Amino acid sequence: MENARNQRVTQIQTDYVQSQELIRKRKIKRRRGLIRRLAAFALVFTVVCFLMVSSLVSQSNKLNTAVAQKTDLQKKLKASSDDARQLKQRIRLLHDKQYIGEIARRDYLLSGKGEIIFSKPDHNKH
Repeated sequence: MENARNQRVTQIQTDYVQSQELIRKRKIKRRRGLIRRLAAFALVFTVVCFLMVSSLVSQSNKLNTAVAQKTDLQKKLKASSDDARQLKQRIRLLHDKQYIGEIARRDYLLSGKGEIIFSKPDHNKH
């Protein structure tokens, strides 16, 4: 019914009505442009946020891997320094003539002047 009524009523074609219609069309165009710009900005913002989050996650994984590797290397370093300390102690002992004499007597059954070595059989070798 409204369509029929609108067809019977003619529009007034004055300058004021035309200028108002032009203003209304500009507002609609501006609103559409604003919506398009906001949509484009939202899309760019979403992409940037996604890239930042993915970068943060990958860096976090790399950091966790590096921390795990660091702890492993620290353990190896501690073990190596303990070994080095023991080897230095062993070298110091090997430069001592009394220690070498003790090893020779114990392992190779060597004797010094005036010593008699008695070896007893080992029952654990059976």
